[in-house]
Amino acid sequence: MNQTTRSTPGAMSEAVAVVGMAGRFPGASSTGELWQGLLDGVESVRRFSDEEMAEAGVSPQRIASSSRVPRGADLADADLFDAGFFGVTQRDARLMDPQHRVFLTCAMRALEDAGLAPHHAGGPVGVFASTSLSTYLLANVLRSAEYADAALSYPVLLGNDKDFLATRVSYKLDLRGPSMTVQSACSSSLTAVHLACQSLARGEVRAALAGGVSITFPQTSGYEYQEGGILSRDGHCRVFDAESAGTVKGNGCGVVVLKRLADALEDGDRIYAVIRGTAVNNDGSDKIGFTAPGPLGQRAVIRAAVEASGIPASHVGYVETHGTGTAVGDPLELHALTAAYREVGGPAPDCRIGSLKANVGHLDAAAGVTGLIKAALALFHQKVPRQINYDTPNPHLRLDEQPYAVPVESVDYPPTAPLRAAAVSSFGLGGTNAHAVLGAPPEREEPPAGQPGVRYPVVVSARDAEALTAQVSSLRAHLDVAEPPAVRDVAYTLLTGRALLPVRHVFEAATHDELRAGLDAQLAGAPSPSALPEEGWAHGPATKISLPGYPLRQERHWIEPDTRAGAVVAAPADTPAAGAAKSVTVDAADDGVLERVIGLLEQGLGIDQIAPDDDFYELGGDSMLAVEIVTSLRSVFGIELDFDDFARLRTPDEMTAHIRAVLSGTKAAHSGVTSVREGAGTPVYLVPPAGGTNFLYFRLAAQTAPGAPLRALSFPADAALRPGTLRELAALYIEWIRREQPQGPYRLGGYSFGGNVAFEMALQLQRAGERVELLVMLDAHVPETYVGGHLDSEEFKAAFPVLFEAAAVRGVDPQMLREQGFLDVWQHNHDLLKGYYPDRRFEGDLLLLQAEEPEGEALLDALRMNPRDKSVWGNHITGRLLIEKVPGDHFSMFDEGDRIARLGAALGSALAPYEQEG
Repeated sequence: MNQTTRSTPGAMSEAVAVVGMAGRFPGASSTGELWQGLLDGVESVRRFSDEEMAEAGVSPQRIASSSRVPRGADLADADLFDAGFFGVTQRDARLMDPQHRVFLTCAMRALEDAGLAPHHAGGPVGVFASTSLSTYLLANVLRSAEYADAALSYPVLLGNDKDFLATRVSYKLDLRGPSMTVQSACSSSLTAVHLACQSLARGEVRAALAGGVSITFPQTSGYEYQEGGILSRDGHCRVFDAESAGTVKGNGCGVVVLKRLADALEDGDRIYAVIRGTAVNNDGSDKIGFTAPGPLGQRAVIRAAVEASGIPASHVGYVETHGTGTAVGDPLELHALTAAYREVGGPAPDCRIGSLKANVGHLDAAAGVTGLIKAALALFHQKVPRQINYDTPNPHLRLDEQPYAVPVESVDYPPTAPLRAAAVSSFGLGGTNAHAVLGAPPEREEPPAGQPGVRYPVVVSARDAEALTAQVSSLRAHLDVAEPPAVRDVAYTLLTGRALLPVRHVFEAATHDELRAGLDAQLAGAPSPSALPEEGWAHGPATKISLPGYPLRQERHWIEPDTRAGAVVAAPADTPAAGAAKSVTVDAADDGVLERVIGLLEQGLGIDQIAPDDDFYELGGDSMLAVEIVTSLRSVFGIELDFDDFARLRTPDEMTAHIRAVLSGTKAAHSGVTSVREGAGTPVYLVPPAGGTNFLYFRLAAQTAPGAPLRALSFPADAALRPGTLRELAALYIEWIRREQPQGPYRLGGYSFGGNVAFEMALQLQRAGERVELLVMLDAHVPETYVGGHLDSEEFKAAFPVLFEAAAVRGVDPQMLREQGFLDVWQHNHDLLKGYYPDRRFEGDLLLLQAEEPEGEALLDALRMNPRDKSVWGNHITGRLLIEKVPGDHFSMFDEGDRIARLGAALGSALAPYEQEG
């Protein structure tokens, strides 16, 4: 591919395929519905009723104003979100800007459309995303009684600030490439595409998500028309038309999945179009004002993109323009476009131009990527949709002198004269211009048919049994057609292109009848096998195809503003303000304890009417939210509350009983052992990792099949009682265990620091003549890693931010973690490791569940740890070292979704032989 001019440093060096797309738009819940609407000439800009505007907070005087334009392009169901699927608490879902929620959902849908699962991507996946200002924060959250004074609280900022749009997607979908929010006003999302293409060309990522979202609240308020402004006088966007008088605000989201063309072809991906060249620049000061368009800058960026593409300009047969429908902007843009293409020998003689802003309004931060989606679909379907709201050309366009035509009817391109290339422009307020040139998808032969009788592994997975049934049902309906897709391609897409979730139905099929029968068996209530094929995909070439997406359970998550005239916005008197707690004195016999506990939980989780026996974790609680709840409970009731105590106090009833016992002085001494999961047989005792909490074990237990009891040991809460050496800590834990299990055989395990302590416990038990039949470690470092390099208090404090970042602790103020003692406990645990080395070998086998990805060097350096291969554990045992790799790194192996599900499955497999014996 040709290199670009100096005006576009870092331009593309190879072709990039558009392999997936998703979006939600006015009048269209998907890119397929958007495309059909464009072909049908649908205008999704609509008139709002007086009632809708009143509900949006518009005063009667403004509704009646002659300058009020009661029109816009609103996005349906912008308040709906499947919080449970993405592991978001009810409270955080309500606080989160719907723009972020919609973009996250569309990102997931785009990966589904691409048949790209993070665990099977073959490399890092990047995220380049754009969004508009959070008007939900301004119009709803900060105008509510609940959060009026919480503008700078962590939960509010994390839910609404632009900085967290892309990184939240990376976290929730487990994507490991560069993740950044890209902001250049209206050109943001096409600029994001440009940056994603550069990242792919540099080899930083195997795939990339790029796109944008813009939803302005309230959506149905209409707007005030101002003469000379950008907004339309009559509420219609009439691009290129003589009656053009401005644009109309639209609301929507678009996301594309990109891969290097060579990788897409190798992976059997469906390709919509191929991005051959992109460019981005800025007008600088060469224009009449900051917000004015810059024709010279537009002309330069268009020419640079065409030159970077290597495509002859004469092949470009369609251009999706920026096209806002303004009387001045459209002619300036078209003249710059004409000049740029003529300078490089094009465009095609019959080149069409259009702008979907006439259909869906101006989507601001999502406008550029939505234009790209339209252009890609035009190439994929070999059809250009007609331009609506266009009757008589704007005379300032001088169309008779331009090499362009505006299609008044949709245009089909026959195979003998195909649409070979298309282009997209997006120009941002402030002068950042972007242009992209796309080629048609390459023609390729279908992979050869599989050998007769080859049985393909079919894997359907979900988060729970109900969703699995819905998933199987939609897939079954998808196959009930005259010409269903090949069994091979269905199996390939499901196995390599979908996240592997905990509840699975797995079978083999060679024919469509066997495929349907396997799905019917699950729908009929037959047991669902869940064992994955050991070899993965080993059945030759196959093609990714479109299959039904995951059945999301969308629910309304919304904070209503207090719109009463003269209302005083303040936090309710009975509950603490967000992020704070009001200290009160409560007698142990006061019946208000339960109500206050429930109030704190309802506020933290964002759920109304929590019942006394509801489970905190089943309601969506997690370890980070628990930090906030524990902090509030300590403050409200003036008590000491240990985090492991809270971990076992799963319901409001249990929390209330504990608080009453503390306040009355009747609380029994903690045994040091907490039940993580009940079961039958010999318990497995799990040692807490550094930091001293067992929340991760509760999450992990939910991912393992029912079996033996799981117990967690509690790190001593009182600093004065903490052992000074790791051997002393191991001896203390053994004392606690033997109170409930006086004799062996014993089963021990632990994550990280907990694995090292469990190892020493096993040595001490064997020395005492006891049998240790199971020793399992979750990515514990070998003792050699910690030799030498002690850190004093100040040095460890300086390293804590690196540790905090590596552990990816999201959603909690690091200062809060310091105040709650995590820093002190983590340093104490690290010091124990630095002073420990085993004095003998363990007599038996050791099972190590090892993270596939290495730990970050920055953390190892900060903590003065010596990187050592974990196979060195083999030198410390007499038996076999059994290593099973699990996805993720030392910390991310516990991430929600596929990673913790696979870790849970691995742990379950390790425990299964002993549970059968027990």
